[in-house]
This record gives sequence, structure tokens and C-alpha cells, in this order.
Amino acid sequence: MIYLDANATTPLGAPARDAMTAAMAQFFGNPSSLHGRGQAGRAQLEHARQTVLAAVGGAGGKIVLTSGATEANALAWHGVLADRRQRHAVRVVTSAVEHPSIGALAAQLRTSGVEVIAVPVDAQGRLDMRAYAAALAEPTTLVSIMAVQNELGGIYPLAELARLAHQAGAVFHTDATQAPGRIPLNFHGMGVDLASLSAHKAGGPAGVGALWLRKGQRVTPLVAGHQEDGLRGGTENLLGIIGMAAAFAGLSQQLSGMAQVRVLRDRLWRGLVAAAGPLTRNGDVAPEDETGHVLNVAWPGVDGARLVRSLDLEDVCVSSGAACASGTQEPSHVLLACGHAPAEARAGLRFSLSAATTPAEIDEVIALMPRVLARGRRPAS
Repeated sequence: MIYLDANATTPLGAPARDAMTAAMAQFFGNPSSLHGRGQAGRAQLEHARQTVLAAVGGAGGKIVLTSGATEANALAWHGVLADRRQRHAVRVVTSAVEHPSIGALAAQLRTSGVEVIAVPVDAQGRLDMRAYAAALAEPTTLVSIMAVQNELGGIYPLAELARLAHQAGAVFHTDATQAPGRIPLNFHGMGVDLASLSAHKAGGPAGVGALWLRKGQRVTPLVAGHQEDGLRGGTENLLGIIGMAAAFAGLSQQLSGMAQVRVLRDRLWRGLVAAAGPLTRNGDVAPEDETGHVLNVAWPGVDGARLVRSLDLEDVCVSSGAACASGTQEPSHVLLACGHAPAEARAGLRFSLSAATTPAEIDEVIALMPRVLARGRRPAS
């Protein structure tokens, strides 16, 4: 199997797998229990919390452990807005290319009368900074802009975005799901107030994540309970949390390997142009403005979902968009926001590489693409 769908999920890395395997026999006590087994689990939970905190710029912040970034996003949005909605009107500014979990929050709030502004992007997915500044000209409660675009790999300027949000009196949240191990992170230094994280995008297990909060940042819990300093009720997923900590402890090593990942990604692009052109590249920006591990391309007249299925027959895993939107017939909302027509937005194919990707795998994909394209082209009308 050739796995080129790291933005959907990364394979469970050896550090996380080994840590979770070792923990299974030792740390089965409920961390809320007062007996020895429970307190041993509590110690592991707090050690894991501090490990994750240190990996993302620990000074000046705290970690609330969650079931993943989707829950963390919901806690950030509803947690910031809940108290303020009782006292005065609230307003949210986000972008037109956020993850579907953010899009669902925006749609939910709009139905209840909250104004949610989606800042547009240009043809390559870069945020329109003039439109962003204009959106902040009116009183704004919360700004939520992702750190790394999940379909295109573009990096958004969090420090500048947070600075402008604070000047407007808004709280700044980022969905940083795709960032760990791919770009340097220091949420405190960047001026971020809240940041959502997910373990399974960085070599950890699925079903566990976190919300980073700047010290002093208040949020109202989604589920009442005594866990997580009163911010999240329910027994903690201790094994998953241990696995997340093990993965995040190695983020600096993952980051150091990104240069080689970029080399392979560029090799894939050049090879596809030579062997399987003509095609276009989506999110084609300067190297400093993207992570280097994503290649989003489109062939004229070829449906991206059909190519995903054709590549699957060759035992190659890729995606035609966000995993949370897979299985639908809707065009990519990201490519639509970039100005593509619906048919073009359905054509996007996302390769997302990881440190496990090899040169031989890239060459094999390049070699088989002409055959895959022949099978994946739409029938003539």
C-alpha cells in the first residue's frame, strides 16, 4: 500500500503505539479515583498534559484535553460566545475555507441569529487581508482562522491575524489541526487565545485532541463536570492521551523531516507534469507560504472522487478533499471559494505526504497515473 492521505489521518507512529501498549497493563485506573491505581493514572494524565503544552509553546497557556479538534473547535466557539450572548450581541469572523467542523458551527450559529462573516480568499487560497481588516471594522467577539489549510497546505499568518483581531477587541482562535509537526508552533508567542489540536494528524491515535487556552481566557463548558478543571465532563481517554503526548513529544523531529517531505512532494509534481499532463495545481503559492507536504491537482474533465477510487484499485490512498466531507457529491468548498466552477471544484485530487513516504512510492505513483487517468476519465457526453 502507498499511503498519501496524511491530512486525513496519519498512521499511528511507533512512539504513540509503544507508549499506549506499555500503558494498557499499568494505567487502567480512573484518573478521578483516590486509590493508587487511579492516582497513577492521574499522574500520567498530567504528565501528558504538560508534554502537549510544552510542544506548542507552553508558557502562558493551559491544555484542555478533548475527543479531538472538532470538539475543541466547538468548545472554543460556544465557550467564548455563551457568556457574552447573555449580555449583548455577538459577531464572529472566520474564513471561507475552514474545515467542515468550523463550517458546521458557523451554520448553526447563523440559524440562531448570530452574524458570522466568512472572509474570502484569492485563487490560490490566500486570505484576503484587506477583506479581513474590513470585517474587523465592526464590533467582533470571536475570530477563528485555521493555521494550515487542510486541502491546499497553505499557511496563514497567525501572529498578524491575532494582532489585528486584538486591536478590534476580539478573541482569536485557530484550528491548528494540520500544523503540529509541519510548522513551528508557539501559540503564546503568536498571540493566539485558543487553539484546537488533534492527535491523529501527527502520528497519534484518533479520538483524542486538545484545546490550548491562553492563561486568563474564559470559556463556558459544553458538558458540565469536574474533569479538565471543570471545562469538560466525562472520564478521560487516558490511553489516547498518553499516545497523543508521545506523538507530540516528537514534533520537533517531525518538523526537521519536513524538508525531505517537500523534496518528495516537488518530485511528485514534476513527475505528474511530465508523465500525466496536462494538469493544474491548486494552492500554488510561494514555498514560505505552504507546508511542503500537500499537492492538490486537477486534470481537465476528470472527477477527483473517481480518481480516488481508481487509485484505490492500485492500492494507493489519496483524497479529493477533507476527510470529513468525503462520500458526498458536493464540490470542494475550498476550491469553490478559490473561484473554481463546480465541475472544476470536483476535480481536485489531494496528495498529502508524510515522513514515511519514500522516493520509490512517489515514482510508482507517477508511473501508474496515466493508466489511472484513462480509467478515471468521465465518459464522453
